[in-house]
Amino acid sequence: MNNLSKRLSAADVAYETLKERIIELQYEPAEHLLEDQLSKDLEISRTPLRQALYRLELEGLVNKQSNGRMYVAPVTLEEAREVFVVRELMESLIAKEAATELTQDDVYALEDTIALMKRAAELNRSQDFMKHSGDFHEIIQSKSTNQTAKRFLQQLENKVERYRRISGYSNPDYALETPLNEHVKILRYLKEKSSGEVEELMRAHIRRSLKTIEETIEHSSSYST
Repeated sequence: MNNLSKRLSAADVAYETLKERIIELQYEPAEHLLEDQLSKDLEISRTPLRQALYRLELEGLVNKQSNGRMYVAPVTLEEAREVFVVRELMESLIAKEAATELTQDDVYALEDTIALMKRAAELNRSQDFMKHSGDFHEIIQSKSTNQTAKRFLQQLENKVERYRRISGYSNPDYALETPLNEHVKILRYLKEKSSGEVEELMRAHIRRSLKTIEETIEHSSSYST
């Protein structure tokens, strides 16, 4: 492997690691990111680190101030609403289409994912639940032939996942059974190929998710509004 490949590889690893820590709230919103500390933590030089931070800045997960200091992007009610309004439009459209495109193998994959979600809910493992829930949505999205809608969702994916974890991890009243039951209903109508019902259930699911996020942000001193 040449030096360029090594640098690119290090930048990719740094990007994925930092992205995961931001989404999983290991780095708090508005937290100052110190290059020296990050370089030591990730065991990489400044060049690949800055490449990774630049990618995160482009995606809106990191903010760079005029003095060059880097901060984790804050979370706000305004952004949450904007992101989830677009998510509702795109994902309900995709789910409607998927209802007529799912194969039996897709159904099996969704059933397996639901089983994993149930197990995570029983054990109150929010992190595992969030991962499996994301997998459920990815399976549905993979069946869409609407490339424009899929691209919009892919561009929003990291922000969507971050906001989902805000309610999943920080809201003491959040019950994993609520989204679990919503996913079970969505799967039921997917299996029946009831596209209209699937579309409405997906809309309701995303609206409820946004409402929970709004409540969490409004009642938590940890987040900026």
